[in-house]
Amino acid sequence: MKNVRDTAREVFPFWVVSALFAGIAFGITLTKIPNFLNSAQERVNQSTYQAGGLEDLNLDTKLFNEVYKYLNTTYIGEIPESKEIEYGLIKGLINSLNDEYTSFLTPEEAKLYQDSLVENFEGIGVTLSYNGEYTYVETVLEGLPAYQNGILPGDVILRVDDEDVTGKLPQLVASKIRGERGTEVKLTIFRSLEGGLGETKEFRIIRDKIVVENIMWKEKEDGLVVIDISQFNASSLDEFKKNWDEVVAEVSNLDNLDGIVVDLRNNPGGLVAGVSYILEEFLNEGNVIYGERSKSQRTAYYKDSREGKFENVELVVLVNEGSASASEIFAGAIQENNRGEVVGMPTVGKGVEQIIIDFEDGSMLILVFQEWLTPSGRVLNKENPIIPDIEVDYTIEDFENGVDPQMEKALELLRS
Repeated sequence: MKNVRDTAREVFPFWVVSALFAGIAFGITLTKIPNFLNSAQERVNQSTYQAGGLEDLNLDTKLFNEVYKYLNTTYIGEIPESKEIEYGLIKGLINSLNDEYTSFLTPEEAKLYQDSLVENFEGIGVTLSYNGEYTYVETVLEGLPAYQNGILPGDVILRVDDEDVTGKLPQLVASKIRGERGTEVKLTIFRSLEGGLGETKEFRIIRDKIVVENIMWKEKEDGLVVIDISQFNASSLDEFKKNWDEVVAEVSNLDNLDGIVVDLRNNPGGLVAGVSYILEEFLNEGNVIYGERSKSQRTAYYKDSREGKFENVELVVLVNEGSASASEIFAGAIQENNRGEVVGMPTVGKGVEQIIIDFEDGSMLILVFQEWLTPSGRVLNKENPIIPDIEVDYTIEDFENGVDPQMEKALELLRS
């Protein structure tokens, strides 16, 4: 094993990886969500992760040897080289976990991942995830080609340019979706409907350059401000903090500031340290921000440790089905500290953190190693996401008619 890269201080789902592949510019990105994570990562003491090997499983290799014998003597096709068989065995081991956020990448797959760690992409602007059987859309970035063409979170990708991609990992699907700006990609998706039904739809999308501003703000009437955070990361943690501090300086210098909407819709997450830094602008010193629990069940909670400029400003947070990870940390902290209202739709429910382990041959292991907790100690998952205080849907019809009922509700609450 070459090294272990600690992404504990950032929360990013596997889709993150794919998201990048699909054409999102995560500065990271990891961080693999971005590249973003690289500068903020800390080395993990490798001995912490050096447990037992296969001998601890008491595996009986007799069956494997018998199967291989039949392949070698009877199978009419070519038998892969030993290294390919080794990777296949590892992927089988990982798949047996039934954990969509833990995965193994071969050197070729890892290179695709690394190639995506650049600040600018040409693609359609989605993040992808994997449920063990299908790659699906987890987040659609607002204003980008996928969003403009009606792609929705939860859409399962069946074919890319008529090529069947069922059972393919996100990084491979994403590499097929990405392409030169101005070119077309055809996606065939399956979309679940109410009542257990579903439909297959086809989309023809023109790729574009994907440049995502991490933090943007605009002034509304009546002393209200909307701060849109597309992701909690940048090329480094210091750069992310600098971007946020600039926004704080500009907003706090307004003649009148009566309320803030923090828009986290379709925000896939990012650095834990990044979301913590922004939360300290709104929470009071001593408020619990989030907790972390490891395999040993050791739990640590992190509290607000600095005075923020917006601690006394009325606040509403917007979330939706594409809000994940660090976005959920933000919404959960605001909600459980009774700091403001959360409006929108239930979130993704991604309550785990991962480390990335690089191996000498270029392969990579993305491994869930910790779960994060809301201030009250709640663990999030798909069955237990952040539930808004006020649920407001934003339908395709709303989008086509140019209305945003979620934002309208947020502004209404601040005016009341």
